[in-house]
Amino acid sequence: MIIPQAENSHIPLDNIKLIYFVGCPNYEAARTLLLNSGYDFEEVNQSDLPENHPSKHYSSPTILKNEKLIIGEKMDSLAGGCSIKLPDDVELRKKLAT
Repeated sequence: MIIPQAENSHIPLDNIKLIYFVGCPNYEAARTLLLNSGYDFEEVNQSDLPENHPSKHYSSPTILKNEKLIIGEKMDSLAGGCSIKLPDDVELRKKLAT
């Protein structure tokens, strides 16, 4: 699901994805960071994906911009994992602007 921002704060759409699994303790914080960033983004729930889907190979939460890792980790297995450290608003905006 793509989460649009308010019309007056819209920043042109990059391919930004928030990848998470149900029950992730940092999902809501990462989602709030993205909502506050002014960027549109797509939420990708790993629990809804088929077993071999490439998005299952990321920790939760992960933020990708045009397939470039912004926060989170690429995992070697499908076992999952948590992204513990999230950036603050300023740091996330800097990472998304590059």
